Amino acid sequence: MNRLRLLVCVFPAFALIALLGCASDTRPDPKETVKGMFAAIRESDSLYLSQHVDMNLAAATLGEELPPDSTVADQSRALLSALTGEGRLRKRWLENQIVLGGAQEIGDTAWVEVSFIDRLTRVQYYNKMRLDFRRDRWVINSFRTL
Repeated sequence: MNRLRLLVCVFPAFALIALLGCASDTRPDPKETVKGMFAAIRESDSLYLSQHVDMNLAAATLGEELPPDSTVADQSRALLSALTGEGRLRKRWLENQIVLGGAQEIGDTAWVEVSFIDRLTRVQYYNKMRLDFRRDRWVINSFRTL
């Protein structure tokens, strides 16, 4: 009888702990990371960009945008420079209307739809950005996954 009482008292406590543990395991929305990246580009926030964009991997997806035959470190610096200040990529992206579409998550990988719409011609350039979940945050590692 004492074991039954103990079980009746202890089981709800364990169930509550398990439920709270699952609730705290929620991940941030990968779309928010992409939205934050565009805000950081607008503000030339190199700290946010450095923390939420894998410069080495993302630089490889931009080919023609960065100096050819440069080292990975050079491309990483060139990408950060292109996304901030008077950077060409920053200017080109921000002169368009940017529309975020749906997000898809599979395990530790996510894809976020991004459309760049030319404000004059209304031509839409559709894209998906790829992210990986690392150390409790989403990190963008590819600007073009189509």
